Amino acid sequence: MKVTIKKKEDNKLLHRKEVEGEITFTAATPSNQELAESLAKELKVNVSLVVMKNIYTEFSMRKATFQAVAYESAEMKDKFEMMTKHLRKKAEEDVKKKADEAVAKAEEEKKKAEEAKAAEETPKEEEKAEEPAKEEAPVEEKKEEVAEEKPAEEPKPEEAPVEEAPKEEEKPVEEPAKEEAAAEEPKAEEEKQGE
Repeated sequence: MKVTIKKKEDNKLLHRKEVEGEITFTAATPSNQELAESLAKELKVNVSLVVMKNIYTEFSMRKATFQAVAYESAEMKDKFEMMTKHLRKKAEEDVKKKADEAVAKAEEEKKKAEEAKAAEETPKEEEKAEEPAKEEAPVEEKKEEVAEEKPAEEPKPEEAPVEEAPKEEEKPVEEPAKEEAAAEEPKAEEEKQGE
């Protein structure tokens, strides 16, 4: 793609340069973005400050004429350029992309912070786990000592009959329940006769 500038005017009132020229190309007609990039290089301006107005191709020719504007600053561009529907939509998409990227970065930072906390807490938990294990070992030794002392004592003969006594007491408890049920039966028979 070859760009030739035919007309270049400085518009001091609008703080911009108005450019007209021709382009020759071998493949398809260049897009507005491609032409804006090549004009920005020639005019030594930032690409975002170049606005393409028109690209007119000649029928069956690999030539086109264009009109473009290069602003001095972004503030002037925003002030004088009309936001068309497709430009507004593109600007909204750019804002959404930036917001999504910011959210993604924030989530990554959160994950890194959580991983760092988890890494710090893991050694602490291991230390805590080791400490109770050390405490439990002496407790087990005490239990063993107590267990060894009990077999050393001889069981008293009095303790054995005491264990048998509650078993005998349980049997009489069942018998009074039977007696109460037997006592209720005659009462029920008397009531039936009385009616």
